[in-house]
Amino acid sequence: MPSRSVRNTVTAVAVLIGLFLAGCSGQPGAGPPFCGASGELRVGVVGVIEGAADAKEGLLDQAQAFELKDQLTAASRCEVQMEPVRSPDLARSRLSAQAWDLAFLPPGLMAFALELKPPYVPIRTLGTTRESRSSIVVPQQGEIRSRVQLKGARLGLLPRGSLTGFYLPLYNLHGLQLSEVVYALDYSSLLQMLASGRVDAIAWDEARPEPTPPVRRIVTDTHAIPMGSMVVKQELTSGSLAGLLAILDDSARDFPSGLGYVPGTPSPEGQRVQELRAIVTHVESWQLPEEGKPYRVFGPIGARR
Repeated sequence: MPSRSVRNTVTAVAVLIGLFLAGCSGQPGAGPPFCGASGELRVGVVGVIEGAADAKEGLLDQAQAFELKDQLTAASRCEVQMEPVRSPDLARSRLSAQAWDLAFLPPGLMAFALELKPPYVPIRTLGTTRESRSSIVVPQQGEIRSRVQLKGARLGLLPRGSLTGFYLPLYNLHGLQLSEVVYALDYSSLLQMLASGRVDAIAWDEARPEPTPPVRRIVTDTHAIPMGSMVVKQELTSGSLAGLLAILDDSARDFPSGLGYVPGTPSPEGQRVQELRAIVTHVESWQLPEEGKPYRVFGPIGARR
């Protein structure tokens, strides 16, 4: 039989363990893990700035991606499978397949995700100080000077899924016949194609620095672009989501700056988001352009201005 001193030591250790566990129970990470149906948390990450070419413009580099994964793992207390994606078209396919439990999306993909069945739910704003505005530009010294002269033009776009580089440009060219549509992953590449004469016109984001060589604006969209969003599957909006958000908000200062995470701020809603969701839905209902093929921008325009 153990001596009294041994029994006292065991009791003291048990009390200390109990106090430790009691203290931990009040910590944000002590609730149930935040995992998807697969038992893991599958996370999609797209640069918050559409058409970014590198980390300086808003893409996450490899070190930042590893850091974000570690932060999400600690906050969710679940195994995180993170998928950084550059192409908005690939991200759009992943969202359509409901392949991600949680995703960091720029405005165009946010609008697309909110229109899915079932829809993703926006839970945090991804903000920047940029004032994006979609436009279509041509070389300043070229012959094209009006929208109607874009008939038969070769047009450069960002891939399907981009708001400023795909949905809005096509929306504003409704009814025109294009001789060819060409895609690039970022605005810098589009600008290079325009300068080399590969295309006659390109989609552009007016938040970017003034292009060189100079360009002429043929169409400038009037819609204000909302911020992006962190979204989550509808089935994960209850339970431990509040605990996850509390931890993420508390550690937001350590997030990569290019992510644009705004702690404590629900995702943008209101009139501008509703209008852009409607535009995305309209354009998605059209027969959409294929790389290198002629294309007539045509479909039910609905909410056309």
